[in-house]
Amino acid sequence: MHLSTVRAVPDHGSVFVNTASRETESTSLLSRIMQHLFGEKKIVQLGKDIYTQCSGELGLSNVVKYRLNNQSVYVKHVFIEHMRGTIKPKITSNDINFFRTLDKVAMRCYVLVYVRNPYTKNYDHALFLDDFEAIQGIKSEEAARRLVDLSQAAQIIRNILL
Repeated sequence: MHLSTVRAVPDHGSVFVNTASRETESTSLLSRIMQHLFGEKKIVQLGKDIYTQCSGELGLSNVVKYRLNNQSVYVKHVFIEHMRGTIKPKITSNDINFFRTLDKVAMRCYVLVYVRNPYTKNYDHALFLDDFEAIQGIKSEEAARRLVDLSQAAQIIRNILL
């Protein structure tokens, strides 16, 4: 199954959505099985007043800058399949260097970890980690306490910007 990144219009406040590409209305059996097994990855959507900017040109993947008036925050979007043991998202050395650079200029980069729901097969819950927690990891018990649905995650980003 081919996954494509689709950029949405900034007026709608969404950043991007990874969906299975479908050329026709009917899908193959293999495509439906893959969709059922792996679900769709959708990133939280914010209101029209929040400006979003992808940081792909900086060599960073899935890092988005959210801005409202003069406030801004960077959020790295990471997807995990399940919460067992220690929750430690995959962070590259470029990400760590970016975190350090932001720390020097008194800015933050949060990591929004999307967790796959075993019943719906979609990534419909998420939790926030700060940069240090993302590098070190946190226990699954603490992660379970922080788990919120995507509308609450969008509200948390909005609250950070206010």
